[in-house]
Amino acid sequence: NFLKRDLPHVMPSLGLASEPIPLWWTTDFILASPVGTPADQEKWIVGEFNCSCVGISKCLAAYCKDDTPNACYNDIAPEDMKEAMGYGNLMGVKAYQILETCRNPVDVSCITKVAKDNMGLLKQPRKPRFKTALAQIYVRSQPYGGSDKSSNGHRYDSIPFANGMINAGMSCQLIHYVHQEHVKFFEVCRNFDAIIVRCNPGQIKADGGDQQKFDDGMREMRKLGIQVWPSPDVMEFMGAKDALCKVATLNIGLED
Repeated sequence: NFLKRDLPHVMPSLGLASEPIPLWWTTDFILASPVGTPADQEKWIVGEFNCSCVGISKCLAAYCKDDTPNACYNDIAPEDMKEAMGYGNLMGVKAYQILETCRNPVDVSCITKVAKDNMGLLKQPRKPRFKTALAQIYVRSQPYGGSDKSSNGHRYDSIPFANGMINAGMSCQLIHYVHQEHVKFFEVCRNFDAIIVRCNPGQIKADGGDQQKFDDGMREMRKLGIQVWPSPDVMEFMGAKDALCKVATLNIGLED
């Protein structure tokens, strides 16, 4: 029951849904059923998890003690080494599976797919150097989803931007912000290395959302080390009129 039913839920229950099960770990089980309970009805509960540098007991002959100061790999008995390598090989297989998953596109299935298609978008690289997203907003109350949209629901210039990322060896997935899915949207964003924001000013509010709430979400992404292009602060301070005053002393500025 543990392997088939409970194991997939362990990490999410610990608040670690985005982390894989450790490659090498142990757990202690305690029998919680009364004596005489049929084996197929027994309940076993976890006493503790141990994932902090768990040792392979079959390799103990290789660690130094007072009486074996020169212990080494060759001191492990062949039969013990065979069993230890069984564990090592299993770890290798599991590590490969995790890394293969990391190559895949970010799972965005939990947020609404707004666009009808991704016409013109290049195939995502099999081994992207980095994973990026291009975030858009579709105003459901306006014709075409807003004055900057193509007929499929994407912003009219999204594809060249996304394809530019792909041509540079990165993946770039097109996603839409739906304010009713705010929490889910930013949970998805956490899995990207960078987010290109292509939400026209005023459109989030026009769709019924809160621009400040969206901006604060992007600020949280920056705190996590995720690039946001442009970030809310860049848009605010670089787009403000007094930005011209602040660059007045540069060659591009005009002093009073």
